[in-house]
Amino acid sequence: MGERLKRLKFEYESQARVLGMPLICISVGIGARTAKGFFALGNVSKGVIAIGIIAMGGFSLGLISLGVLAVGCLAAGLAAFSGIAVGAVAVGGMALGIFSLGGIAVGAASVGGVALGGQVAFGGFAAAPVAMGIITKADASVSIIDIGQAMSGQKEQFETLIYETLPGIWKPLADWVTMLM
Repeated sequence: MGERLKRLKFEYESQARVLGMPLICISVGIGARTAKGFFALGNVSKGVIAIGIIAMGGFSLGLISLGVLAVGCLAAGLAAFSGIAVGAVAVGGMALGIFSLGGIAVGAASVGGVALGGQVAFGGFAAAPVAMGIITKADASVSIIDIGQAMSGQKEQFETLIYETLPGIWKPLADWVTMLM
């Protein structure tokens, strides 16, 4: 039986090279198989485009992903989209980043069911120096009754409040929150 399991594998490495690495590298099967190439597909993959159980690269897609653009169950990168996402831009069930969006969102500018913002937050429960939500914990806040019914007047009121309370705020932070309202 053990001999049969060892044979459950597939490996391919193209002869074409990009920056010294194979254009395509595939290594899948039983055990820790690593694929390294421009395009890598494997149990563990490392490449500009990496797909695998554990993926690391420019664009990575995997259960656990690390990359500039990372997508997976657990992802970390410049932009991370995942169940648990960590990145400058993080979107997920639990998101931790400068710009965060998620069920639980923690960052400088956060939007979510529970939004904890270093500067601004919008959500069911929103905590930040400037916040808008059903329940807020903030120095300055706008309360709403229903997240789905935030009116444009309230959006404008919130935007004005942000710039009055935090005059030196980086505009993309305020734009992120108000755009997602």
